[in-house]
Amino acid sequence: MNALLASWRNEVEKLWLRKRTKAVLALAILVPVVLTLGISSLGRMMGLTAALGGQVSIITLNLLTGFLLPLYLFISAADLFPGETAARTMKLTLVRPVTRAKLFAAKALALCSAAAAILAAAGVTSAVCGLLTFSSSSMLEWTDNLIAYAVSVVPMAVLSLIAVWIAMFFSNSAAALGSMIVVFAAAKLLPILFPAIAIWSPFAYTDWYASWMGNGAGIGKLLQSFFILLAYSMMAYVSSVTRFERKSF
Repeated sequence: MNALLASWRNEVEKLWLRKRTKAVLALAILVPVVLTLGISSLGRMMGLTAALGGQVSIITLNLLTGFLLPLYLFISAADLFPGETAARTMKLTLVRPVTRAKLFAAKALALCSAAAAILAAAGVTSAVCGLLTFSSSSMLEWTDNLIAYAVSVVPMAVLSLIAVWIAMFFSNSAAALGSMIVVFAAAKLLPILFPAIAIWSPFAYTDWYASWMGNGAGIGKLLQSFFILLAYSMMAYVSSVTRFERKSF
């Protein structure tokens, strides 16, 4: 456990030292601030401040889970695996007293932790902006927003594991990243052409938070979607760690 924790801290530090991590974190904080200022100004002119105020959190979350976080996770997964392989730093990492399985787990956990931290930063900023500017919003609305940000960690974690699984097939970060983007774009377009397959696509759950808000979906549907995501995460993790243990660096 100590080896896993030490490796996780090391991988988190690697991610934090990357400029893109700080850039995405800064965007997660700035977007709700800018939206709040814009909506507040527009609301004063049109008298819709209270009505539009509650949308800041959701617009921010939609932007994060629909575009920014997936792209960040793809780039980071490509960097942590094929990127380190190409740079020949993976060999140095494997010299440490930690098994390959634990090293892989540390890298995967670091990706999930980064996604959770970015969502938390955006959620807290959105809540503070809302409390300071749109004080008329109801407690139910704030609770819905809190739940929305919390549950969004699940599909982002699944997305990160799928990104890692794709990365395992490459030794070059550019090729891995390109493949992830193509797969993500295709997976987003397919349900438009074939709506019936949407329920089985893990990429269709980037807006899973919508099912938890307000009346939302029933407990049965929520459990069904959760187990679908859990199944994909387990398959991606087991397949990826197996390839990682057998891979020659």
